Amino acid sequence: MLIVKYRLSSGESGEDVVVGDDKWSFGRGGGDDVPTVSVDDRRISRTALVIRDSGPGPVVFRGQRGEQARVGLISNDGSTAWLEEGTAGHFTNEARRVEFYLGDEKVLTLEVDFAERGSVVERQQRPGGGAGPQAADVAAQSEA
Repeated sequence: MLIVKYRLSSGESGEDVVVGDDKWSFGRGGGDDVPTVSVDDRRISRTALVIRDSGPGPVVFRGQRGEQARVGLISNDGSTAWLEEGTAGHFTNEARRVEFYLGDEKVLTLEVDFAERGSVVERQQRPGGGAGPQAADVAAQSEA
């Protein structure tokens, strides 16, 4: 389970829970996949950002097209890993924040909370064959 907390430049903010194979997405409405958070801005792609849980952990995928856009995965120390168009970055305990820019305008800031789950090998060795953390674990860590 993931908890996605977001804030748009318009001031709109919110929090969404992503469970199992569900995805959280940000983009311009009008496509087959309705974004979780939709904006009416022609500069923004229909699936500009997608967040989902994967085997090794949560990932953010940059679907936003164009050179004017910048999508950064921000670490606790302030360093930024910039995602190229069509690439994904892995969230870690040290890197949970994403910033989305069009030119110099910060359009979206989001933070993802998730329970520490250990490596893939560690999870496979657990009783239950690698079952993920329970919802209560994520909620407890989110409140801490």
